[in-house]
Amino acid sequence: MRLKIKGRWMLGLMLGMGLWGPVTVHAATNLVRWPAVQSLAPRNCELESKQTRLYQLNRATMQLTPRGTARTTSHWQRVGQVMVTQNKRLVTYWQVRHGTAGRLSWALADTVRVVGTRVTDIKTPTRQPMRVVTTDQQEHGGTRAANKLSYLPLKGAGRYTTEHILFRPTAAYLATQGLQNQPDTLRQSSGYRDHYHFKTALYLPQQLGSRLLNDPQSATFSADNRYLYVMYVNNQQLGGADQTGWVVRYDWQRLMALGAGQSGKMAMVRVAAAHQFDGKMTAFDRRVLAAIEVGPEFTAGHVQSLALNPKTNELWFISSTARDQLASVARLNPQSLTPDLKIAFTTGSGRLGDELTFDRAGQAYYWTHASQLRNGNVTLYRGTISSTTGVHFEQLAQGLANNPGFFAQSIGYNEVTGRLYLVSDESITSLPAAKLGHLTTSQVGEANFAGDREFEGLVFMHHSQEGFLLTNRGIELMRIIVDK
Repeated sequence: MRLKIKGRWMLGLMLGMGLWGPVTVHAATNLVRWPAVQSLAPRNCELESKQTRLYQLNRATMQLTPRGTARTTSHWQRVGQVMVTQNKRLVTYWQVRHGTAGRLSWALADTVRVVGTRVTDIKTPTRQPMRVVTTDQQEHGGTRAANKLSYLPLKGAGRYTTEHILFRPTAAYLATQGLQNQPDTLRQSSGYRDHYHFKTALYLPQQLGSRLLNDPQSATFSADNRYLYVMYVNNQQLGGADQTGWVVRYDWQRLMALGAGQSGKMAMVRVAAAHQFDGKMTAFDRRVLAAIEVGPEFTAGHVQSLALNPKTNELWFISSTARDQLASVARLNPQSLTPDLKIAFTTGSGRLGDELTFDRAGQAYYWTHASQLRNGNVTLYRGTISSTTGVHFEQLAQGLANNPGFFAQSIGYNEVTGRLYLVSDESITSLPAAKLGHLTTSQVGEANFAGDREFEGLVFMHHSQEGFLLTNRGIELMRIIVDK
């Protein structure tokens, strides 16, 4: 498949990379930092009404102030883009020009329609938020601490604990400007007991419409493995309960049927997103994007924990672990892609972590570590989350003497093997869930990788050993392949 995507559009695709830190990255023939005013190839567009608000931009302060309203909806061109933080949210504005030499103004991207696209092409958002019902559970501690803790020495004795790393985009991502058609591979660099590597299963989009999708945090499959739910944050607030997030639902089976997982066709999702942005949608692009739906924004927390309870078929995530307020979990409604129930509770003398997974029996698990050093002890928790009986966790009396890595990123559960996976960046520790509390050193495995990737989540299909790593720089889902 030969790609003919204009280089200037790739500025939008690569823009999210500037959010990763003070790193200048290549995008077509330009160098881009965020925030920056981005020039776009002129495209004919229309404003939503004659009263569409127009703004002017102070490029020194990156502030937008009102400058009146439009007097006509037609004969406009979109010529630029900027993304700014307003009320703790990342907001996209498009620069518009009336006629060929008219005065330049700025308008909210949501109020501008690029000629060549249809309302049905933009899936952001198509669902209505649910009213969230909050249940307080303060009479009993939701997390019970163990009376006495012991920590199991690991065979690696800290040698496989990965220190804080500098995340880097992959060479293939930079070489193709994100439009990768061939799978990438992430091989294991060291470890014991667990021997596997990762290979690209699906390249995820960096942006759809005006919504940036550059910061995924967790993922899970529906009970029938048809849908993949990926949870994102906008990365514009400090970590905690106040972060804004959203969920994107990918029709995994439809995308695989279209060829998104086949070598030589793997750029199709990002190409369709590029064409959508540039107003050049093809019939095939519409088929691809019809398999993707972006949900509304809501106050979500850091959302490293989206997981399906296969016993109840409910989607849950941890919405707050803040020390200055009640801990809370939230149930995600699969129709609205927003929460419909929140349970707030006290943690007693225990501690709520940011990760979550369930086994087939409906038991829930998470983990924490005492420090980010090699000898940072891992504490394990097991319990239940129910819309009827509330939240109850217990701190297990046995933990691990060494943590996988600097940040606790995720926890996954393989329903076939019954093993739990504690995920940190570039390192994963596995252990049998059935042996929790009386583990032996020989039952624990550690695996390290050397791609300088951020590991966002590890998710397994249900009733299957098919496992996938959600990773960033750039965003993709990589399949676990066991080394023979």
